[in-house]
Amino acid sequence: MSPVNPRERLAREAVRLHERYHLEVIERFGLCPWAKHARVGNRTRAHVVLDEPCLPNELAPVLEGWDTDESIDVAFVIAPRFGDGSEAFARWAASLTALLDDRFLSAPFHPGVDEAAGSVRFFRQAPDPTVQLVRRARLEEVRAQDPPHYKDIFTVNMRDLEADRAPKTVAASVIEHNERVLEREGRHALQAILDDIYADRDRTYAGLIPLLQ
Repeated sequence: MSPVNPRERLAREAVRLHERYHLEVIERFGLCPWAKHARVGNRTRAHVVLDEPCLPNELAPVLEGWDTDESIDVAFVIAPRFGDGSEAFARWAASLTALLDDRFLSAPFHPGVDEAAGSVRFFRQAPDPTVQLVRRARLEEVRAQDPPHYKDIFTVNMRDLEADRAPKTVAASVIEHNERVLEREGRHALQAILDDIYADRDRTYAGLIPLLQ
């Protein structure tokens, strides 16, 4: 049997790690109202960016395919080789949304978050830099249901969420839910789950990434 191409291995492992995070953190603690429904209904897709750097325009064919496929509600762009920090990745994520003419809304997830970060950033510690894209029409449906903790999360500034006087119309309910989870489960216990996923990532990538140089 011929060995698996390292690029194929990286794509496979990045998706596996993403799925661990999605199941063990996002779905387990109810942090996203559409996560489980979309996964169980096979309405999610993922694409792994294997090169670094990757220009947003290079992803246009993938994004266009998702855009025209109405069976896709949530999609993820996973960039395990993105070398810059979380702020740079947030800008990169926003550039992908621009390619979709605002038909999807995006949220950046990044492992480079301090443990003391506010609750919203704390729960966005994906094992790899990841952009979550949610079809705007689906988000509008969620908003119409007036969920108690996630309404309008994509349109709220993260710094506003973590300010002492967060906007009460939306942000207060988001913070309240996330902080209840942190208080109930304990920050250290939750971080331990994330750290176990990170350790898995580090072991997996240690001998793999060098093969791509």
